[in-house]
Amino acid sequence: MKGGVLMSGVSVKVNPTILNWLMQKAQQSNVGSSVTDLIKKWISGEEEPTFSQIETVSKKTNIPFGYFFLEKPPIEDCKIVNFRTVDSISIQNPSRDLIDTVDMMSGVQEWMAEYNKDNGASRYEFVESIKITDGLIHASNTIRKGLNLNPNWFESFRNAKEAFNSLRNTISDLGIIVMMNGIVGNNTHRTLNVSEFRAFALTDPYAPLIFINSRDTDNGKLFSLLHELVHVFIGKDDFYNDTHGVSQKVSKEEQFCNAVAAEILVPDSAFIAEWSKQNGNIETIICALEKKFICSRFTLLIKAFNTGKIGKIEFNRFLNLFQEQFEVMQNQKQDRASDGGDFYRTLSTKWDKKVIQAMYSSAQSGRNQYRDVYRLTNTTGKTFHELVRKVGVV
Repeated sequence: MKGGVLMSGVSVKVNPTILNWLMQKAQQSNVGSSVTDLIKKWISGEEEPTFSQIETVSKKTNIPFGYFFLEKPPIEDCKIVNFRTVDSISIQNPSRDLIDTVDMMSGVQEWMAEYNKDNGASRYEFVESIKITDGLIHASNTIRKGLNLNPNWFESFRNAKEAFNSLRNTISDLGIIVMMNGIVGNNTHRTLNVSEFRAFALTDPYAPLIFINSRDTDNGKLFSLLHELVHVFIGKDDFYNDTHGVSQKVSKEEQFCNAVAAEILVPDSAFIAEWSKQNGNIETIICALEKKFICSRFTLLIKAFNTGKIGKIEFNRFLNLFQEQFEVMQNQKQDRASDGGDFYRTLSTKWDKKVIQAMYSSAQSGRNQYRDVYRLTNTTGKTFHELVRKVGVV
C-alpha cells in the first residue's frame, strides 16, 4: 500500500513530442482548463508529471495510460476519416471522442452483418445501385423509389424534425441501420463536436449503417441523413464534415451526393415554381421559401445558384451572411443543449430498433451471451431490458 502511494507521487519523464500531442488531444476534447493548464506546465518544464497526475489526465481525456510513455504519438487507425468530405488539419488528427464513436458503430455493424448472414439474409440490392455517372434525376428517382417516396413527400410534414423522424424510420425499414448520438456512448461529459463531423456512413451489403451527430440542427440532421443515404446507394463509406453542403472544395462524388440530397429535399421543378411566385430581395425570397420547404436556407441558396436564379457573387455574399447567422444560433443552441431529461427516452432515440430487437432475440435464444450484448450497447442488464421495452421490442 505504501509503495503504491509513494509511486503515485513520483515524477516521471514524458517525451516532449507526446506532451504536445496530449495538449492537442486535450483541446479537441474540451476537457477544461485544469487539464490543459497542467499539460502547459509540463511542456514549459515548470512541473514534472507524476504517475497520479498522468492517471488523472488519462481518465479525463480518455487517452490510454500507456500512451504517455511512448517515444512518439501513436498512429490511431480511424479509416473513416480517409473518406472525409472536406480536408482539414484538425480532422487529420481525429479526437478521441470521434475515434471511440466510430469504433462503437463499427462493432455494432459487424455484429449485425454476422447476425443477418447467420439468419440467411441476402445482400441488400440497393447498395451500389447507383453511380455518380447516372445523373441527378435518375439517382434521386432511384432513391425515392427505394423509399417509396413521392416527389412532394416533404409537404406532409410541418418541420424538419418531423420529416427527419419519419425518414429515419423509412430508411431503417429498408434495412439501413440509422444510429444517432450527441455524446460518446452514454457519457454526458463527452459531447460530439459538430465542427468535427456531422455524420458518417459505414457501407456493408448486409448491414449498412448511418450515424448522425444529434448536436446538429434539425435541418442539418435531415440533410446529413439524405447525404449519407446517397453514399450507401453508391456503396461507399463517407465521413461528412462539410458545412451545410456548400463547400466548393469537394470531390465529384461529394458534389453529386449533395446535389441528389438537395433534389430529394427540394426538387428543382418545385423550387423554380415557388421562386417565381415570390417578390422582394434574395434574402426575403429565401426566407419565404424556407417556410415552404423543410430545409435550411443553405440548401435553398445552392438551389438558387444551381438553377441560375443568382450569380456567384450573390451566392458568396449570402453564404457568408447565412453562415454568420447560423453560428450565432448554433452557439445559443449549444448553451441550451442538454442530454438530461428522460434517460431511457433519450437512449431509445440513439438506437435503431431492429438492432436492439436482433440483440435481444440473439441473447434470448442463446446465440449470444447477455454480457456481450451489454458490452455492445454500453448498458447494464437493467438498462438494456428497459431499452428493449422502450423501443417496443417487448
